[in-house]
Amino acid sequence: MGYGRGSPVKRMRRPQTVLITGASSGIGRALALEYARDGAGVALCARRTAELEGVAEEVRALGGTARVFPLDVSDVRAVAETLRRADEALGGIDMVVANAGRGDTRLATRLTWDDVAPVVDVNVRGAMATLVAAIPIFLAQQRGHLVAVSSLAGVRGLPASAAYSASKAALSIFLESLRIDLGPAGIRVTDVRPGFVATAFNEGASHPMPFRWPVDKAARHIAHRLESAPAVVAFPWPMVVATSFARLLPAWIYDRVIRLGSPTSA
Repeated sequence: MGYGRGSPVKRMRRPQTVLITGASSGIGRALALEYARDGAGVALCARRTAELEGVAEEVRALGGTARVFPLDVSDVRAVAETLRRADEALGGIDMVVANAGRGDTRLATRLTWDDVAPVVDVNVRGAMATLVAAIPIFLAQQRGHLVAVSSLAGVRGLPASAAYSASKAALSIFLESLRIDLGPAGIRVTDVRPGFVATAFNEGASHPMPFRWPVDKAARHIAHRLESAPAVVAFPWPMVVATSFARLLPAWIYDRVIRLGSPTSA
């Protein structure tokens, strides 16, 4: 059932039980439906109970089973308790996807701690708390796959995105350390780094969103790539190439180039 020891490039069957945070919409909802088509049991976690119930009905209609767990991931104690309850309800968890996130934009000239704190609470504290709570569960069953959704925006700082870019960079480094530590225990760790995906998260955004993918396409791609449990799943490839190149640029060149597209207000 699920994942065992073996080569990181070995393709495995999809998980039979999955816990997903931020499952009421966007990538979280689309992943839940993708796994439901394989008959998976899905634990759906998010703050909005009514929306979660709607997703649960969609999961069941596609042949999966669904359990709803209303959860604010910034409540660290609630996260640990929810994972414990979900593990019991599903009879074990093959994969945990820390997907809940937020991404407010604000130019640094107008930035306050009240802008930064909610982003850090969800994208850093909430995601890390979800992953940490899953570790003892996976150690006890000697298998499991930890997944978190960071972003290509975490590769380098972006205009009006100090808190968001930093939060995703922190999550990526956290995942890398987990992967090094937990690999010998048979626990896989994957950092999912999307570019632009068409969700309510960026609906109405005024800045350009090149190579934006439909959310269903993104979910299919993520689920397919996770079958081999790679260290990183990054897409789409033109954005991956662009961010990889940007990482190599000296700061004085990067600053000048990126300011050309910087918003004047946010």
